[in-house]
Amino acid sequence: MAEALTKAVARQAPSFKLGTKPVFLPNHVITLIRKDRAPANWATFNVPLTFTKFDLRDYLWNLYDVEVTAVRSWVKEAPIERKGASSGYYRPQSQKFMTVQMKKAFVWPSPPEDLEPWNKKLWDAREATSQKQYRADVARQLGRLAYPSKEKESTDRKKLRHVASRMVEGKLAFKNNIELDSKWDQIVKAAKVGGRKSS
Repeated sequence: MAEALTKAVARQAPSFKLGTKPVFLPNHVITLIRKDRAPANWATFNVPLTFTKFDLRDYLWNLYDVEVTAVRSWVKEAPIERKGASSGYYRPQSQKFMTVQMKKAFVWPSPPEDLEPWNKKLWDAREATSQKQYRADVARQLGRLAYPSKEKESTDRKKLRHVASRMVEGKLAFKNNIELDSKWDQIVKAAKVGGRKSS
């Protein structure tokens, strides 16, 4: 009983003064960033630009019972970008980061070796397609048109060319395992006879 009461009092009274403004419908997004080289009692967060050190400290205490002893913050400016060849330059919105020192250490779990449940292959394929499309859009905006004849031949294209050459040489017959209607029998027979005569 006394131990439970002591824990309750310790939970209600942290070593720092809490804020008194209640927030009932928060609309901010806070992201915990993994940094394997940082000490176990340090954690880095990506926070909104309007967030203060006191906001993050109260947030971690009220939601996760994490007591923070020190907070460092910095704003990372985004590099200047250009929307298009005919558009002007602009700077995207900056990002704000905070690193907190916690009383208790937090150790990240080891990443899973099998990524199949998360569709890792599909994700990588989508990212590769997105990057390829982005580079093509940028080249088109700059007036650099792509020449398919100068691109590297894909593996599927090589296989298709090899099969087509074997069919032209008569070493391979075309088969698609589809049963045609009986009305096509005479046409197929005539095509085979014509092919033999030409050879």
